[in-house]
Amino acid sequence: MEYNDNPKDISGKFTLKYGNMTIGFLTYEKSVWCFQYSDEFKTQELIKPIIDFPDSSKTYESDSLWPFFASRIPSINQPYQLKKIQKASVNKDDSVALLRIFGKTTINNPFQLSVNG
Repeated sequence: MEYNDNPKDISGKFTLKYGNMTIGFLTYEKSVWCFQYSDEFKTQELIKPIIDFPDSSKTYESDSLWPFFASRIPSINQPYQLKKIQKASVNKDDSVALLRIFGKTTINNPFQLSVNG
């Protein structure tokens, strides 16, 4: 799924963690997604960079949500998930709102995504 339909006035901040370690920060502001690794991640050697973000010194920017994060949002073709979206009164194309609802954990990877704003 590709998400790039967020209203221009929407913003969001998320922290990506693995156990107690802060891996990085995902933000959405002014129609641009950004991901950057934390200083804590940059100074450790046990965990390798995420395949979508191979250079830990770089700040990544995109107008659409990367697959690593988009995979946390379930298909809205599932009636149960659609009900959750409707109950939250969010647009089904609003990836920031959908990450707030569904993004914390996924069966696809061991990372946790928490909402900061």
